[in-house]
Amino acid sequence: MMVNDHSNNASGQHKPSRAQIQDIFLTFAKALEENNLSSVKSYFIPDAKANFSNLGEFNGVDAIVDGLAREGTKIEIARFKITNSYVAVSKEQAQQSAYLMGVFANDMGKGELDTFLFGGHFVNTYLHTTEGWKISHLRFELDWQHGNFNYVANWKLTDGIVGWHPKAVAPTILSELDAPWRVFPNPDDRGTDEEQVIETYLRYSWALDQADFSLLTTVFTENAKADMSPFGPMSGRKEIVSMLKILRSGQPYMQHAATNFKVKVTGGTATMDIYRVVPFNPNRENLDAQIFGARYESRLRREEGVWKFEWLHYIPGWITESKNI
Repeated sequence: MMVNDHSNNASGQHKPSRAQIQDIFLTFAKALEENNLSSVKSYFIPDAKANFSNLGEFNGVDAIVDGLAREGTKIEIARFKITNSYVAVSKEQAQQSAYLMGVFANDMGKGELDTFLFGGHFVNTYLHTTEGWKISHLRFELDWQHGNFNYVANWKLTDGIVGWHPKAVAPTILSELDAPWRVFPNPDDRGTDEEQVIETYLRYSWALDQADFSLLTTVFTENAKADMSPFGPMSGRKEIVSMLKILRSGQPYMQHAATNFKVKVTGGTATMDIYRVVPFNPNRENLDAQIFGARYESRLRREEGVWKFEWLHYIPGWITESKNI
């Protein structure tokens, strides 16, 4: 997951802004994984802010570096996987959404690991400065966790309760105000057709997972069809979105992380295969394996410049990456 620096170096300065920002965030995430945020202090503006639901609010670079440092039980193994990253740029500002899945573990011998698994989502704001793009605000919402909580003794964990309760607090991220599609609905650069097709899935997964149903209506054609568990066949945007709304409303969280997008564009239509990343309890042998919990088959159509699903098929089942994926 290590990547090159952003526009401060020769290799990064010729990249499009969206690619530069992706590189910055992946390098930040790697530093967070390695518990070495001091190495990326230059990636922030001096008065940057960070709001992490599990750790608190921090103002200024030094406070961010100190506040996000891991404490407590020694961790031998840390793995972070970043997926679903989307960046919208408008002149000198940019907004990014992304998913994180993490594993903290210690080796128990005989290939077994004592683990803590977690996942959450980011919304980040960037500013373009004379030194290139820099982070001005990080926002992270912890969605789920499982395993040995001793590894994260200083974290505030999720309670998994659906709906309001007396100890409920406002979330760190509100999609309707913070998501890049809301902040910059008409970005400067939408990327290639292939990137725009992939963005349709990123918008779909974000809208469903964050219960932003008006955003979810933008990813299907009016006469779209879908076949997704637990519903089976569905016909029309209204039925698809209505059923997904019912499904999401009864869940404390969802995280439709995905990678390995296989896109084929033919004029104003496209097909895309998508591989969903589902958490599993790893051991030494499969810790770094590419293992997927489901896949999608889809067809898309471009309507008034926007790619939308006209067919979406969800196929559950574990898949290990091979030359055929």
